[in-house]
Amino acid sequence: MKRFLILFCLGSLTIDYTNGCNCIGFPLQTLFCSSDFVIKIKVTDTSKTEEPIKNKYHVDILETYRANAAAEEPLKLKYLITNPYEGLCGLPLERDQVAVVGGHIIDGKPEIGVCNLHIENPQKIEAASYVLRENFSEICPSA
Repeated sequence: MKRFLILFCLGSLTIDYTNGCNCIGFPLQTLFCSSDFVIKIKVTDTSKTEEPIKNKYHVDILETYRANAAAEEPLKLKYLITNPYEGLCGLPLERDQVAVVGGHIIDGKPEIGVCNLHIENPQKIEAASYVLRENFSEICPSA
């Protein structure tokens, strides 16, 4: 009985910290305008970064819809950083996948996530391309 009480007390003191991703569904225009960059990419390879919890997508940039001054140089490196799991707000992409992604420059590196603008469905990419290129770039404040 004493062992049970001791184990129960120790178990009660254990606090697990869980980190999860929770995004609010913003409209496409808001996600576009708040991004440092919005680009259409094709994933050419994936790897891990020097940091143990980040994935790196090597990409070909097919089209640039928006890029502010801070994003121009980092995008020339042709890679994007994300967390490895959706639960940590990472954006899972696969080799040879084409997607439209928006993100932010963090510590000089282009980072994307599931809470940022992302369009992965080929039909939706085609439908959104005109809107991104022609309409949103006119509405948003200067990049």
